[in-house]
Amino acid sequence: MNSHEILATALQYEEKIRDFYRSAEETIDDTRGKGIFRTLGNDEQSHVDFIVYSLEQLKAKGTIDTKQLVSSIPTLKQLESGIERLKSDIPHHMLGDIKSALASALKLEKETSAFYRDACSKTEGDIKRVFEKLLDIEDRHVDVVQIELDHAQHNGVWFNFLEVDLEAY
Repeated sequence: MNSHEILATALQYEEKIRDFYRSAEETIDDTRGKGIFRTLGNDEQSHVDFIVYSLEQLKAKGTIDTKQLVSSIPTLKQLESGIERLKSDIPHHMLGDIKSALASALKLEKETSAFYRDACSKTEGDIKRVFEKLLDIEDRHVDVVQIELDHAQHNGVWFNFLEVDLEAY
């Protein structure tokens, strides 16, 4: 696959997950859930915009400006530093629709991350740096969605650890 083809495929992934978040925002009744899906949808839209811009730049100039790719989603380290506040902000009771939407979002985010991981191994130069940045951002999305889903399911898992394990330290 050449740079144009792989970016076009990336665009399809980004549009798919953006559309999912927009649909979830419209169908979820919970205010917090709407906010989560709106934030993630907006971040995905910024990826769509960046990829469209990159395709145009690649065609016109043969290069891509990776500095244009940014995200409002915090890193795992930033999430960990605010974990208690984050935990207290999540309502104790979440509706089933949110759980289903979060589970679907997690699946889509993991698929998108897997695509970017593979794209990183098959590209070089500017295009590889773009995919590395997109992978980092999508992995942040996975973390955020996983945290929300863990809490919504009340299964004793929080932030990929059993909550009892956290108390032992």
